[in-house]
Amino acid sequence: MSIVSKKSVGILLPSEYSPLERGYWNAAVPSLCVVPLQQHTGSRIEPLVVKGDLVREGMVIAESSRRLAIPLHAPIPGRVVDIGRVKLFDGTFSPALAIELDGEFDRLGKRADPIPWEDDDRADLIERIRAAGVICSPRSSVPAHRYLGARRALTEPIVVLDLSDIEPYMTAGLEVTVTSPVEVLTGLRIAARTAGTENMHVVIGSRARRRLRAFRKYADEVGVRVHYVADRYPGLTEQSVRSLVSRRVARRDVDPDIFIISPATAFSVHDAVVYGKPQIDQVIAVGGSAVRRPAHVRVRIGTSIADVLAECGGLTAEPARIIVGGPLTGQVVTNINAPVTKAVVAVIAMKGDEIRDERQEPCIGCGACVRACPVDLDPRLLHRYIQAGRRDRAVTAGLLTCIECGLCSHVCPSRIPLVREFRMEKLTRENTA
Repeated sequence: MSIVSKKSVGILLPSEYSPLERGYWNAAVPSLCVVPLQQHTGSRIEPLVVKGDLVREGMVIAESSRRLAIPLHAPIPGRVVDIGRVKLFDGTFSPALAIELDGEFDRLGKRADPIPWEDDDRADLIERIRAAGVICSPRSSVPAHRYLGARRALTEPIVVLDLSDIEPYMTAGLEVTVTSPVEVLTGLRIAARTAGTENMHVVIGSRARRRLRAFRKYADEVGVRVHYVADRYPGLTEQSVRSLVSRRVARRDVDPDIFIISPATAFSVHDAVVYGKPQIDQVIAVGGSAVRRPAHVRVRIGTSIADVLAECGGLTAEPARIIVGGPLTGQVVTNINAPVTKAVVAVIAMKGDEIRDERQEPCIGCGACVRACPVDLDPRLLHRYIQAGRRDRAVTAGLLTCIECGLCSHVCPSRIPLVREFRMEKLTRENTA
């Protein structure tokens, strides 16, 4: 069953786009981890350690009592050698802790016993996810316990696992699901319990269907409904989910809350609740024509982007552009020595023939961005309001509805970086709220 809406939006991507090796391996543990304190949307957190302190793997090293804060954990055991600021990959700065590897690992290479969760109530699950510092990635860095714990509608909410992301190189979630199908589905079940529902759905892109046979079999066994969508980017929006469930809700005057999570989030939720493991590592897709061995690797938070690329054999040539995230939605790296954060699921190093680096021109009002938008916005109008400094009008025109899929920028003949403009405007609004 397909849950895409009748409106044909988005773009068809090539069947092969510099494919990566299947599966993933654990990257070498870095001798130094630089851990940014600002890794999630919400309240600032403060260090709980000082320079010279010894920390254990998974130990809480920063936290805050503020409502929107979540704890941060040491990705490696060692000694805190510095507390200061670090330049992130996008050029912004964050407070950070530098930890030099020293001592024994508490988890690496050791088997942990699972913790029962089936009889836990919703509040207990929310707290266990919060204590592990899990965020929703890659589209958002909202704390997962805040996202799943939010209830507004009067109907039963719906939780959807999104396996339809077919943006080039954004394949880490698929590899995690193929490798650990039971864990990802258990994470979905825990997320649903946390959201207060048993209404669970999985959306799978057509190309991934064969590789997910074991996953689909287990989903059927636990009563999770599976739907298939065409390989058109973007594969899934909240609109398309609502078109599926609108006829199923008991009250037609109230839309149910929709919670869409990625495989990375489901896997982290599983580890947090079943093993009490904090989010201290991430599976990352490392691709692009300039990468010697395009593959997927599991790295510790705080590993530098340079070390991630080196783990995959380094670069074959000077890249024209390095991007964190997908080529349509990602951010250009301005500091290759910047550390990986919890939200990073892809690093792409591309040669010149892979990018469109043309000079920006004024908007010609052609409407290509309007036709491409999957959530029925008018990016031309948003652009005009933002350029004129009329932020309230931009919000009224749907700025906050933008899912930052990047299609408007991709199809713009004037090469206006619309999605970057919208993203920065929303961040400015959050920081001044």
